[in-house]
Amino acid sequence: MVQPTYHLESNPPPPMRWDEYKPLLQEKWSSLLDSQEANEEKNLQSFLEEHPCLIPGAFGVNFSSGHFPFPCAVIAQPALRGLGTKVPDFMWIASDSRTIYPIMIEIETPTKRWFTREGVPHSEFTQAHTQLASWKTWFDSPTNKQVFIEYYHIPLDLRDTRRIHPLYVLIYGRRREFEDTPALNLMRGNLQRQDETLMTYDRLTPDANAQNLMCVKLIEDHAGRRYRAMTVPPTLTLGPLGAGYRAVISDKEEAATRKILIGPERREFLVRRFPYWDAWARSNSGRYTFSLGGEE
Repeated sequence: MVQPTYHLESNPPPPMRWDEYKPLLQEKWSSLLDSQEANEEKNLQSFLEEHPCLIPGAFGVNFSSGHFPFPCAVIAQPALRGLGTKVPDFMWIASDSRTIYPIMIEIETPTKRWFTREGVPHSEFTQAHTQLASWKTWFDSPTNKQVFIEYYHIPLDLRDTRRIHPLYVLIYGRRREFEDTPALNLMRGNLQRQDETLMTYDRLTPDANAQNLMCVKLIEDHAGRRYRAMTVPPTLTLGPLGAGYRAVISDKEEAATRKILIGPERREFLVRRFPYWDAWARSNSGRYTFSLGGEE
């Protein structure tokens, strides 16, 4: 029998239960979408950074994957080097056994309309949709795909065995615009191009599979280029599964202490245990363990 190479703490302060977190999040999300604050994209960006389980794509869009995204986090405002247009608002680096899927996500506001009163695509929608085309053009270059792999520190076990297939998501407007106009709803479906998913904010719902995923940003400073933790979900459970990916993220301890929904005892526990699991993951025993789970 193989003995574990790690130590689990007994009776750690528990994370927030999913059945407690989900209804709380749904209520807050619904209130935000129906408020004046939803008129400003920055408010939506901040909320989704705090609650990445709402962001579609961690386990695929138009495909289904049992693999967790690298680096067990959504990436906020990911740059595409050399591209002068607006950067995506979020990106998942999803994968399955054969493919890496950079899923580029553009959010607008739920108050914007898809169509004018004359039934033609609104100029604001067209502008947002064009952003997706600019990212597609960037990824069409084999050189840029290699730049992407290196810039985002894609692990060798992924890059050596998988091709890159980018996907694109636009989150825009509300479903109520089409409730009394089924013809416009049909037309909306025909606006979607290859490798694109166009959706309203009503499609966003908490995903229990993403309850252990964080939000990070790729930054460059005197220490080099690295993933920096922005938020830690209150539902996060630590353990050997997922530690390999999570070890590349810096400042997790600081991010955990900023989270209001994480109680003081749980914060102290995370601050103490993040370094332990990082060290374990960097050892030979933990280096190649990249699936997500949790034990504490």
